[in-house]
Amino acid sequence: MKQRFDGSIYIPVDTPFVGDHTERGAHLHLVPPPGVTVDTADGELHWFSTGPVQLELGGSLPAVTVAYRTWGKLNDTRDNAILVLHALTGDSQAGGDGGWWAPLIGPGRALDTERSFVICSNILGGCQGTTGPASIDPLTGRPYAMRFPLITIGDMVTVQRRLIESFGITGLIAIGGSIGGAQALEWATRHADLVRASVPVAVTSALGPQAIALNEAGRRAIMADPDWRGGEYASEGVFPADGLSIARMIAMTQFHSTESMGGRFSRKPATRPSLYPSLGGTFDVEGYIHYHGAALVRRFDANSHLYLTRAMDLYDVYRDGTPEQWLDPIDAPMLLLGIRSDWLYPAAGVRELHDQVEAAGKDVTYYELDSPDGHDAFLKEWEMLTESIGPFVSDALDQVEAAETRTASHG
Repeated sequence: MKQRFDGSIYIPVDTPFVGDHTERGAHLHLVPPPGVTVDTADGELHWFSTGPVQLELGGSLPAVTVAYRTWGKLNDTRDNAILVLHALTGDSQAGGDGGWWAPLIGPGRALDTERSFVICSNILGGCQGTTGPASIDPLTGRPYAMRFPLITIGDMVTVQRRLIESFGITGLIAIGGSIGGAQALEWATRHADLVRASVPVAVTSALGPQAIALNEAGRRAIMADPDWRGGEYASEGVFPADGLSIARMIAMTQFHSTESMGGRFSRKPATRPSLYPSLGGTFDVEGYIHYHGAALVRRFDANSHLYLTRAMDLYDVYRDGTPEQWLDPIDAPMLLLGIRSDWLYPAAGVRELHDQVEAAGKDVTYYELDSPDGHDAFLKEWEMLTESIGPFVSDALDQVEAAETRTASHG
């Protein structure tokens, strides 16, 4: 018998072993842990251990394992790195076949791997190889679950910095969208000594109340699922699939816009079989969110969803200070990208952030993706992203290469 975090008693179910690693259940296929060989065409999967990590809101982790992939090569001065930062349910597979930003990463692309060393890691609290709630707590020998400490965007970047320092990297370009954009802001304001340029995409200085409310609705859907069991579902051999699916359905409405929903679905009847019993028929848009809810259940952990959405809510680039205090450290060019139809992180909020950075006397540019696709445009509008990000990153790399040439000539 075991005791849950709330004091109640349960009988744990043994987790089955499949092959060389622990399978968390048929619903979820996680990245295998260190020691398991993984061959991909998209960049080899690697792991790094940080050692103890002190957390922003108190508490600590005895160690964090980080899963990451890289493309390209570091230059002699180790300052041509591009750190790609993923969004809520993303992972380290940013480039290569099936990569979530594959059209932007590669030889001759916006993030040119012939000139740069691109690195992307799964974030702290995730479930694709980096330590999170599904990881084994060394003190108990079972998943952390809700004993995992509350984490922040700042903690994610702290862990990323440990990884970056392990390479001896002396300069990087931080780029990402959504909460990846928040991480890019965190790099630019709290770790300016390493940042040569930054590209926060589709992110404002802090999340608005409507989005926080919808995130909370998603979390409550997970926690209301009888199989959540106080977060101890992995130890009890179940999974809150219905709750996580509903949370994803709510999130999908945040990622779209009125234009994209209307243009794609309107009020058309369903074009695919319904995953749920029909109540007076099914609209096509209902089938769409049903499908995406079911898809997330197969690749993501429910407790990770709780922790990461909360970190998203809590982030404020101006926390523990003033705009002047936290914008002053910025010491490199910044490109802020907004999306015209985004209401999760509205373009007006991105423009406001731009104006604040500019008023602080910093080198900042604003570009707006003229897309009807809402927040998801940063994962779809490849031509506009290439046109905006490509020249900015190229200019930053030009500066890196010029400095390297000057160093060599004086050597």
